[in-house]
Amino acid sequence: MTIDQKVKLNMYMAIRNFVIQNEAIAKNVPKFATSYATLQSTMDEIQLIGEMQGVNKTGIAIDKNKLKETLIALAAKNSRKIAALAKFNNNDTLLKEVRFNESDLERVPEVTLKERVQIIYDKAEANIGSLAEHGITPETQKIFLETITAFNNALATPRSGIGEKRQATQKLPVLFDTADAAIEIMDFAVGIVQDEQPDFFSGYKTNRKLVDTSTGNLALKATARELTSGEPVRGAIFTFKPDGALLAGSDGNGEITKKTAEKGSFHIKNMQAGTYRVMVRKPGYKEKEVTVSVADGERSELNVELEKA
Repeated sequence: MTIDQKVKLNMYMAIRNFVIQNEAIAKNVPKFATSYATLQSTMDEIQLIGEMQGVNKTGIAIDKNKLKETLIALAAKNSRKIAALAKFNNNDTLLKEVRFNESDLERVPEVTLKERVQIIYDKAEANIGSLAEHGITPETQKIFLETITAFNNALATPRSGIGEKRQATQKLPVLFDTADAAIEIMDFAVGIVQDEQPDFFSGYKTNRKLVDTSTGNLALKATARELTSGEPVRGAIFTFKPDGALLAGSDGNGEITKKTAEKGSFHIKNMQAGTYRVMVRKPGYKEKEVTVSVADGERSELNVELEKA
């Protein structure tokens, strides 16, 4: 995926999580639910291609763990609603079958998680007529099933050959165009309820722009290791100085100072493009000066080896 595609996918995921949390309102917005369904199904395909490309391993785009978190939150919420129905009806069998909290779902293997969320979905389907007042409807079930399917697909996607990856990559622009078209309809649809549901409108707009507004931010990861052993060095101080004119937005004289944590690393999430001279200091080690360049929209990495004094 390109950087722009990764940015868009993060935005799609933010919208999806927002809609899941506000399903009761979303389903009643004219044209919104239909376009959201298109977005969801298109996201599923994009996510599969993303995993095929291995982008989930970078932590930038599709992240199976984020999908898992969304599924667990949704399953736990539905579990509570079905459990309440079971308790009200003195149905101890149903209560035992569906009563899982988030901790129960988080600590089991993924294969067991698949089985448990499927049970919750199936029991909701079997009692759908009695669950409307609890907030479980055919529409919410559709979203739940789509999330289950996306997670199952993420687990089951086989390794692909170079030819398959190339073909999948060529399909991405079409999928993103489809998703963008769906979001454009959703953008207009939420305007219908701007006055009646101002919090929903505001929340949607915030998530709609969540990733797009951060495309100019930079992420840099720096790591210090001991020259001979390769072990991480904790407490190493990195001082970044812009090479040349001071960069706008820098503090004071333009310097940025960071200290490595337990694993010898730290991250800088917001950093302007340019070249930096970096002085690295740590008692017991020789000082070292290096340079690092950061570019718009890319994550830079700085690895420094320190020699003991």
